[in-house]
Order: sequence, then C-alpha cells, then structure tokens
Amino acid sequence: MTDFISFLAFIALCYFGVKIFKYRKTKVKNRNELALRKKYQIGLFISILVMLVFAGIGGSNDKTDTSSKKSADTAKVVKKKYVGKDDYKIAKKENVALIAKEKKLSDQEEKLQEQKDQISSDEAKAKEREQQQAAAAQKQQEQQAKEAQKQQEQAQSQQQSQQATQTRGDMNTGDTGTIVGNSNSHIYHVPGQRGYNMNSSNAVYFKTEQDAINAGYRRSKV
Repeated sequence: MTDFISFLAFIALCYFGVKIFKYRKTKVKNRNELALRKKYQIGLFISILVMLVFAGIGGSNDKTDTSSKKSADTAKVVKKKYVGKDDYKIAKKENVALIAKEKKLSDQEEKLQEQKDQISSDEAKAKEREQQQAAAAQKQQEQQAKEAQKQQEQAQSQQQSQQATQTRGDMNTGDTGTIVGNSNSHIYHVPGQRGYNMNSSNAVYFKTEQDAINAGYRRSKV
C-alpha cells in the first residue's frame, strides 16, 4: 500500500511539475491564472511531501523487514552453529575412535610382523643347526671310517707280522735243542714241531718237558 501511494504521489509530482514548467514563462493576465499557478505549486509541494513521507515509511518497513530477516537469519545461523557443534563433537569422537582403532591395528600388525620375523629367524637358526649337525655327523662318520680302516690295516699288518714271525721267527731254536714255550699261549714246542720257531720276546726256555708242564704249559699238538 505504501508503495502504491508513493507511486501516485510521483505521478502527481510529474503532473504538477509539467504544468509549472509550462506556465513559468507565461505572464499572468488575471487572478484566475495566478490562483491556478498557486494550485499547481501547492500540488507539487504536497506531492513531494507525500512522496517523502511514504518513502520514509516504506524505508522503515524495509528496515523492519530487513531487521526481521536478519534476526531470522541469525537465529538460523545460531541454530546451524548449534547443530554444527553437536556434529563436530560426534565427528571428533568418531575421529578419536578411528585413530585409536588404527593405532591398535598398527600395533597388531607390528606384533605380527615381529612374530613372523622371529619365526623366520628361528627356522633359519634351526636349519643352520641341522646343517652343522649333519656336517659334524658326516665328519665323525668319515673319521670313524678312517680309524676303522686304520685299525683294520694295523690288524692286517700285525697279523701278517705274526704270521711271518711264526713262519721264520727271529732266532733258531733248533740249534739250542731245548724246549721253547710261548708265554702268550702257554704252549711249549719241542724241536721238530711247526711252531718251534717263534719271536724271542715270547719265548720261554725249558730243559725238559716236565719243567714246562710244571710251569703250567702244555705241549703243542702240531
């Protein structure tokens, strides 16, 4: 309504302004024209006054509307801020929970990795020990085989030496004409028997067979 009255006042202002502008150079001939010009001037003044008054009222209404709008907007903003604050708290709690969960998962992953590394290290150590034990066992077997071979060779050599000694001996007991006993086997031999020639380190001499029997010796069968 205020805008409509202001619009009518503007039209009246234009109308009276045109009339005054039209008669500004015209000379007044009688009182009627002078009264008409005054009416135009009064109408222009009133139109301006009405326009200013209603324009001020309209501005006040606009300010009031603007103020009301601002108040509503402020309330909305406050409400939004309040709602946003709650959302922020919720989001913060969720973020803290996610960070804690991520840290827990990271710790579990590190622990699993440590266990995996420990298992790999233990397996490597066990494999190394097995290799060392296998190498030591193989070395021991080789050493035992060498010792067995050496003992076998020594036994063969000793046997061959004994056989050679029994065959030829290191002395000729046949020249003595005495009875010879073997201190290892406690067997005595008389001249002419096969084992009469023997190693002098094992030979024990008797004058008679009775002396040999008295000493615990028995006569050789061959």
